[in-house]
Amino acid sequence: MNGAEAHTGIQFPAIEALMPHRGPILLLDRVTRHDSEYTEAHVCVEFQSWLGRGDGSVAGWLAMEYMAQCVAAHESLLALDAGRPLPTGFLVSATRLCLHASHFAAGSQLRVRARRVRGRPGLGVLSHECSLHLADPTVGKQALLAEGRLSVAGAGSAVLLPPRSSAFRESGIAK
Repeated sequence: MNGAEAHTGIQFPAIEALMPHRGPILLLDRVTRHDSEYTEAHVCVEFQSWLGRGDGSVAGWLAMEYMAQCVAAHESLLALDAGRPLPTGFLVSATRLCLHASHFAAGSQLRVRARRVRGRPGLGVLSHECSLHLADPTVGKQALLAEGRLSVAGAGSAVLLPPRSSAFRESGIAK
């Protein structure tokens, strides 16, 4: 698939098949759009009751985790498209992170988007521009709730190797 054609209305793999998160720590409901440029996913706040406050809402800082999980889904779908094994990694930084909402109301339908802007798999850190919007079709312009750049380090890259390990020395980084 090429970057010009965003696939909507097709069946994507279950979100559980795209990342190691399980149970209540899996915050995305499903992938709704994907192409080589970006991935969008849906989040329903009502399914996150363990993170909820007394009124059922969740804190705005969860936007960063929604975006990080969308990054994981994007990289996994790219790997599947290329016939590579699913990647593993972890969040290493969040820059230019702007949270435009202090909380998300119970029952809110959210749309999260991740687009890789820097890096290549296997070479260390990948950076993604991410955004979170209210996914309410009754609102003409979708409200921007959060945005920022998230960077993840992938397993197998030199970034993750302990400095004294033989794999680090063999990588050619340590002289």
